Amino acid sequence: MLLHWAKQGVRTLAVLGRGLARHESGNVAIIFGLALPVALGAVAAAVEYGSALAQRSKMQAVADAAAISSAREFQMAMSQPYKIEAVARGYVTGQLQNVDVTASVDTKALTVRVEIEKTFNLTIGKSLWGNSLQLKVNATAKMSSGLPLCLLALDPKVAGAITLQKNAQLTAPACVVQSDSTSPNGLVSRDDALLHAGYICSAGGRVKTKDTNYSPQPMTDCPVIPDPLSARTGPPISACSYTDKTVDGDTATLAPGVYCGGLTITNGAHVTLSPGIFIIKDGPLTVDGGASLKGVNVALYMKGSGANLTFAPESSISLTAPKDGPLAGLLIFDDPTGTSAPEKSGKHAKPGKSPREHSILSDDARTLLGTIYMPQGRLIVDATKPIADRSAYTVMVLQQLDLYDGPNLYLNSDYSATDIPLPQGVGPYGGKVSLTN
Repeated sequence: MLLHWAKQGVRTLAVLGRGLARHESGNVAIIFGLALPVALGAVAAAVEYGSALAQRSKMQAVADAAAISSAREFQMAMSQPYKIEAVARGYVTGQLQNVDVTASVDTKALTVRVEIEKTFNLTIGKSLWGNSLQLKVNATAKMSSGLPLCLLALDPKVAGAITLQKNAQLTAPACVVQSDSTSPNGLVSRDDALLHAGYICSAGGRVKTKDTNYSPQPMTDCPVIPDPLSARTGPPISACSYTDKTVDGDTATLAPGVYCGGLTITNGAHVTLSPGIFIIKDGPLTVDGGASLKGVNVALYMKGSGANLTFAPESSISLTAPKDGPLAGLLIFDDPTGTSAPEKSGKHAKPGKSPREHSILSDDARTLLGTIYMPQGRLIVDATKPIADRSAYTVMVLQQLDLYDGPNLYLNSDYSATDIPLPQGVGPYGGKVSLTN
């Protein structure tokens, strides 16, 4: 309607102008003089209204972009709704001034809705629409489910943050495997090793490979994924419950507590851990000599100097993480302040100073249900039989991972098959974001 009036005003000006050119009488001049303000007012009102429409179009474009950019935050570390909402609001306020912004997040549907409202003050158009126009726009973006993150190597620079060699296999068919190392060889699979995952990514520019070493071929130059569990803290540590505890050849049930000087299970011993948190402090957790270790709803927290974990080749291991409590979902938690290991030689050596080392060498460690979190640790897996293949899910967030010789490390992701919760922040990744309206 407004544009119609504006066109009429322009036509009126043209008609009157032509009439004035033909008739130079005073009456015509008077009529033209009276009509001119009306026509000019219509044109000015149309221009003002057009400015409002242009402002609304800009608001819509910003709402679309804010919804898309904030929806991508679903795949970032610790993607709580309030953080995603803050990203959306920050984007809008960085582009527009004097607007009201509302952002709402649905973590189940993986959607972000952004609403923007602005009062557009009028001058010429007051008589037609009042003192102002309320401009309102909205946009909703949705991220497709993507894939959960099941292995992240955090080391930012080292070559081979994830390394497979000989006949080693890493099988993670329904989840994401990523190396954060920006080294050109941050992800390495050599010899006849095979890394099979739903999605493989390296922050480095290339990977050391031959065509048969990966399925699918890795993506390179991927954005670094920050530590998704960095907000998790270790349990409080009280006085020692046990000191230099060793179970040698016996059958025993151990209670949660603080095991100062470490815990050794050896010489065919059979040990069951009662549900709870086991703090291994200032000494190793070692299972060797044909011994077995099992436990349901347990967490192993490695703390202090020498708190290395070793599941030796002859050992038998079956462990599931807690389903509730401060370490819910965390099976093995290596204290992030753990000291580095000195440079070493031998089969498992790497050049330079290494993170604290933990070893799974067992040929019978088929249940490792939960999350293994070693943000300053190097995990060495060197066995001849499958590892963790009977676990509903296993997630690993480590400084480095090395697979030697012939193990097949399974990282399943059947989260619905267990009541052990998946820690927040480890999925989904690789999803596509699109507008839904």
